[in-house]
Amino acid sequence: MYYYGRGVPQDYAEAVRWYRKAAEQGYAKDQLILGDIYYLGKAVPQNMAGAAHWYRKAAEQGDPKAQSSLAHAYYSGEGVPQDYSEAARWNRKAAEQGYALAQQGLGFMYAEGQGVPQDDTQAVAWYRRAAEQGDAGAQQSLGYMYAEGRGVPRDYREAIRWYRKAAEQGDVRAQRSLEALESWSRPSIQYVELPTALLALSGGLWFLWSSLRFLLRGKGLADRRPIAGTLLGLDLLANSGLSFYAFAVDIRFSPYRIAFYMSRVLLVLAMIALYVLAKREKTSQSARTA
Repeated sequence: MYYYGRGVPQDYAEAVRWYRKAAEQGYAKDQLILGDIYYLGKAVPQNMAGAAHWYRKAAEQGDPKAQSSLAHAYYSGEGVPQDYSEAARWNRKAAEQGYALAQQGLGFMYAEGQGVPQDDTQAVAWYRRAAEQGDAGAQQSLGYMYAEGRGVPRDYREAIRWYRKAAEQGDVRAQRSLEALESWSRPSIQYVELPTALLALSGGLWFLWSSLRFLLRGKGLADRRPIAGTLLGLDLLANSGLSFYAFAVDIRFSPYRIAFYMSRVLLVLAMIALYVLAKREKTSQSARTA
């Protein structure tokens, strides 16, 4: 009452005196509040060691917020020697009670391998527990894990979904990540891949038809131009197939995105090689005719 000025004049010093009396009698809630008062330096000079002392008292009674606060103290070395193992131990105690901030913290420690063996799968599991409770930091971190394919298959749709949840709560990192992912817009895929597919399809059919006409005119297989033209036509048809696939599934979110680009590079290189082969054969034929 004294702390908030409810029913009595606000008096921090008097509030601290009564909180201390209750804390010394073992009331975990008051021990936690007293720890917060020392941590924030409100009504008393800031004292990290005093904060950690009272957090420990409440944490040992099973208070999850106090356990999380004590974990933070160990993680940052505020009031106690820095100790990642102790930070992970206290975070786990709070996380197992469903305290979202501790779940997010434990997930981060697994992701970074601090105080626990590095384990992206465990990181994702703890991030998810906190994210499902609405913790914006955990939602942002879970989005990052999906975007990078750490602990889960890379899935940009899921990344965007979790980034958006965090961004709607004002998380700046999530807002920036969401903007970066969405900047590669769906229309850009439509404008590039569909015309590419149609152009490659028409080019492939033209090369195949030209090669067939060349052979029908009685040209033998000793002339490598129809062979190169046929292969080039098939290569273009394969490229058109890739473009149609990229357009249909929206290649940004395909799990085979890297394989898609590698295939496209190989097909383009093959197309260039076949074109050079056909040109050389034509030059050779012209030289022999002359």
